[in-house]
Amino acid sequence: MTGTEQDGAVGGPDRRTALQLAATAAVSGVLATGTGAPASASAATEPSAVTEPSAADGPPPAEPVADELAHYYRFWEIVQGRRLVKTHGYWAFDGPPIPFDPSGVHRLVENPDTQRLEEGSAARRASERCDRAYTEMLRTLNRVFDGHPEELRRAQKQMEALGKQARALMRMPSAPGAKTFLAPAFQLAEDR
Repeated sequence: MTGTEQDGAVGGPDRRTALQLAATAAVSGVLATGTGAPASASAATEPSAVTEPSAADGPPPAEPVADELAHYYRFWEIVQGRRLVKTHGYWAFDGPPIPFDPSGVHRLVENPDTQRLEEGSAARRASERCDRAYTEMLRTLNRVFDGHPEELRRAQKQMEALGKQARALMRMPSAPGAKTFLAPAFQLAEDR
């Protein structure tokens, strides 16, 4: 990793960068809330209220569980700039605006890569812990979908643990004196 802050920094005034920053900010919330409850995958509207979606609409929204939407819909709210609400049997991005304040966003490195971090450094060890937690979670999810649904709760606990690892990593500066922070690489850990 280079010591210059410009290398890999997320920044700039254009809308795409703003959306990237907003999505990055939302990741903390997503990690804190997990994937949403299993019931959130159910149909979003009554059959009589279903409208034909267009390709630009994305998939139909999930029914909120305890006032929480699953990840996808929280991210889509950021893209749309408004909360997703159900009114008269229809889902639409007609809720309150979602303000964007770049000063409240952690500036994370772009395209994090565990292998680029200095061997043996605290940053490398923290990134490797995230990679191992991510790999174990994927293995467990694979088992769930390979006929072992009883392991779903274990996978959820692993997601929560991964969230803690990721938040710890995102508090570490990307280089001494840098104003950017590390981010999870989400790379598969090698078996050792």
